[in-house]
Amino acid sequence: MLIERMHCGLEESDVLALFDLIDQNVCLINLETKTVTCSRSLQKESYAKEQLHLDDWVDLFYVYDQFGIQHSLKHVTKQKTLYSKARLLFKENHQWVRCAFKQLSHRRIVVVIDPLYQDEEVSIPHRLPFTKDIQQTSTVKESSEEFTLRTKNQTRTLDNPPDMNFAELHKQMKAITENFPHGLALINKKWELTYANPQMEKMLGKDLQSHYKHKLWQLYPISDYYLFYRHYYMALEMEQPVTFDAYMQERKMYARITIYPTDDGFTIFIQDVTVRKKYLHALQEAEKRFSLLADNIKDVFWICDESFAKLIYVSPRFRDLFGLPLEEREQDPLTWWEQIADADCYSYIRDGYRKMRKENSQIEYRITTPENEVKWIRTRGFPVQDGKEKYIVGISEDITEMKEKESFMRKSEQLSAITQMSAGIAHEIKNPLTALKGFMQLGTANPDLRESYNELLLSEVNRIESIVNDFMMLAKPASSIQIEEVNIKQTVDYVIELYQSLISEKDISIHTSIACSDSAIHSDPNRFKQILINIIKNAIEAVDCHGEIRVDVVCEDEEALIKISDDGKGLSQEKLKRLGEPFFTTKKDGTGLGIMVTRKMVDDLGGRISYASEEGEGTSVTILFPIK
Repeated sequence: MLIERMHCGLEESDVLALFDLIDQNVCLINLETKTVTCSRSLQKESYAKEQLHLDDWVDLFYVYDQFGIQHSLKHVTKQKTLYSKARLLFKENHQWVRCAFKQLSHRRIVVVIDPLYQDEEVSIPHRLPFTKDIQQTSTVKESSEEFTLRTKNQTRTLDNPPDMNFAELHKQMKAITENFPHGLALINKKWELTYANPQMEKMLGKDLQSHYKHKLWQLYPISDYYLFYRHYYMALEMEQPVTFDAYMQERKMYARITIYPTDDGFTIFIQDVTVRKKYLHALQEAEKRFSLLADNIKDVFWICDESFAKLIYVSPRFRDLFGLPLEEREQDPLTWWEQIADADCYSYIRDGYRKMRKENSQIEYRITTPENEVKWIRTRGFPVQDGKEKYIVGISEDITEMKEKESFMRKSEQLSAITQMSAGIAHEIKNPLTALKGFMQLGTANPDLRESYNELLLSEVNRIESIVNDFMMLAKPASSIQIEEVNIKQTVDYVIELYQSLISEKDISIHTSIACSDSAIHSDPNRFKQILINIIKNAIEAVDCHGEIRVDVVCEDEEALIKISDDGKGLSQEKLKRLGEPFFTTKKDGTGLGIMVTRKMVDDLGGRISYASEEGEGTSVTILFPIK
């Protein structure tokens, strides 16, 4: 029953399609139109195209062998199967082949081509569907000399040629169609279903075998499947295969349908593409969202290969940000930024991009666009691994406004500091000046008392001098530093000796511990000494009578750590945060400039200073200096 149905529905295109599946070199020749249709297998191995003119097809054979091919075409009949040897031009060289010619209906000839190999056992392949006794075909053993002699007679007509073995052909075709991974159905000219493979029944969810010889619209009404029928008619009218995608509502399935028109109707192939459609839809949605994001933000996304030589992707905002057409970025991938960046930033930018190959990194640089617009750009990038490929993913953003705000804030802070400083200076100097003025007025009014005010006048002048000296120290440039070898122990002992009278007066205990194999560091001796004077003096003034002060020095990792602690009253956290502000002080007659000066000198020497304090527990100051 299957053979009858397939015999009724199959045409040339179907035969070729099925031979392609079994990798058979087959040609169908139409003598009326003088055209040759070649199987896909033959197209891959030789220079044959899907459809050739008959003369062009003959030219594929070696010129001296073409006579044998022409002879076989002329003398082949339905009763005779002719075999001819010839050299066929394959893609690498000419190769001996055996051609089996068999005439079909409507002046059509089928040719099956199989390679022959010298000095090997050669037989007509069992795949050929044109011999009745195919399995009894004898094997011929030919020597090289015999092979050469036999090629002189290109065409051999069998005296009793066997008929085409259609049973073998249908057996092979049945195995192919029954196991075909996609749905396959045959429709005749009367629009009747003549065959459907199991996969088609599975995809459509119907037992189609019981509907053979039924009209197609009896199974699927035209009103419900108008899209399908429109494509069926299109394929028949154009006499060309038509492929289209459709959603099958009943099966909840996306299908890719191909219609192959034939002389006896048409063949339908259906492929389930639901999963592919879902992935494609998800990908399209992701691309849509990404495009929406990339098109509506000012930042520029980009993806490059590891060498930065190939630009994989860049978002549309590139020209808006950099003022350059994207073509210039693609033509000069490694140094395109040199057209707009400041020349003194070239090495900085180049090193920044190189660093992005290894780790997450960012650079900030200034550019001048072709329109003379100055911008600040921040570019961040990092490496990503995709299988064997490595890419650099990054984002460039305009931070001009942020830089302008930072500059404004710095200027505002400087102006505020100058204003506060000026007010502090005026206040600190005004107080002793007021005292000086008052005593001088008293001296003028009472000349006899003038000498008794001299000591007070001198004290106020010294106070003014101290304030001026502090300001001069703050204004002193770091370039005036003179680096020498400084002995830490000797300097600490000098400062303690300097305040020995005040230490004795308050009965303060001072303990020193210097754990350095070599207590010498490279620093500016005057600044280093002044730092210790300021801190130790503050500690002496902070403790009460019978208080205790510790000076600990430790040298390690190329740094000298100096820690000065006292057991004075300490500071609250609020006051601790304000240390270093101009004119903030906890002393009755302090100016608050001492800590500012100390911080400035520590910074000038490349050190770091920190304060720790608790009310009622005391205060400790830690300074780190580089040894060299």
